[in-house]
Amino acid sequence: MIILGSGSDYKIAEKSVKVLEEMKVPYDIKVASAHRTHGRVKDIMTNYTDNVEVFIAIAGLAAHLPGVIASYTTKPVIAVPCTGKIGGLDALLSSTEMQLGTPVATMGIDRGENAAWLACQIIACNDDNMKEALKNKRESYNQKMENDEKDVVEKIAGEYYTKSERVEHERPTVKKELVLPKNTKVLIISGNYSNMEIVHKITQTLETLGIGSNYKVVSATRTPDKLEKYMKEADDQVDLYIAVSSLSTVLSGAMVSHTTKPVIGVPCTTKRLGIDSLLSMVEMPPGVPTATMGIDAGENAALYVARILSIYDEHIRNSLIKYMKTLHRNIYYE
Repeated sequence: MIILGSGSDYKIAEKSVKVLEEMKVPYDIKVASAHRTHGRVKDIMTNYTDNVEVFIAIAGLAAHLPGVIASYTTKPVIAVPCTGKIGGLDALLSSTEMQLGTPVATMGIDRGENAAWLACQIIACNDDNMKEALKNKRESYNQKMENDEKDVVEKIAGEYYTKSERVEHERPTVKKELVLPKNTKVLIISGNYSNMEIVHKITQTLETLGIGSNYKVVSATRTPDKLEKYMKEADDQVDLYIAVSSLSTVLSGAMVSHTTKPVIGVPCTTKRLGIDSLLSMVEMPPGVPTATMGIDAGENAALYVARILSIYDEHIRNSLIKYMKTLHRNIYYE
C-alpha cells in the first residue's frame, strides 16, 4: 500500500507505481496526512490493511507519516522523504531517526522507485517467482550499461579516443568458504571491528526474537574479493542482510550490488556525527535500495528484520508482538 501525506507528492508515488506495475505487484494508493487527518491514517491502518504486506509512506517537511504508520502495524514500512524547504534533509532525518520499537526503512530523497524495489525484495523473501524476476532485472542492467557506453562514446569521443584492449587476469583467490549454521536467517556484515558494539545490539535483539543470525567483519575496500565470495555463498543460506558501516558506507553499497535480497543498513557515528555515513548509505541510485535505519540504530535494524520475516512466519510475529509489549513496559514502567 502506498500512502501519500499530500496529493502534491503524486509524482514521487508515480515512480513507485511504475515499478510495481512492471513487476506485477498489486497495490493500493491512499492519501492521508499524519497531522491534518490523523483519524484517517488510523482508519486506513485499522480497517484496510489485512492483505497488505508492505507499506510505502511518502512525505516531506516534518515527514512524520512513516512513523505514524509504523506505530499502527508490525509490518515493514518504507519511507520516501520528499524535497522540501532544505532540500529534503528535514524529511530524510525525520524518517531515519525513529525511536526504538518503530523502525522505518528510509530511501533517498524523492526515490519512490527504490521504495518499490525494496518492497519487491521483501515480497521475494517468500515468493520464488518474484525472486527470479528481480535477478533477471538486475542482469538487464548490464545491457543498459553497454548501450549507454556506446552512446557516450558516440557523443564525446575525440581524436585521441583509444579503446582499451582486454587482457585476462586472475583475481586473488579467496579459499575460505562461508558456511553458516542451518538456522541462520540474517547475515550481519560490519566494515570494521570498531562497530562491534552496534553489531552486538543487533545480535542480542535478534536472539531475543528467536531469529538466527551470524556476523562477519569484512572490508569492502580492503578485501572486495572476500566480500563478493561471502555474499555469493551466503545468498543460498540466508533471507536477508544487515550492513553496519561508518564513514563512506561503501560496504552497504557493495553488499547491495551482490544480491537482490533486502539489505538493511545501519550507519554509525563518526567525527561528523554519522551524517556522512547516513547520507552515503541512503542516497542509492535507482534499482539498488538500502533499507536505511537511523544512526547507530542496531536494535531497530533487528526489529525491521522481524517485521519482514513476521509477514510469513507466525512464530516470529508472536515473538515481535511480545517483545514490543515488553519494550513498552520497560520504557514507561507500566
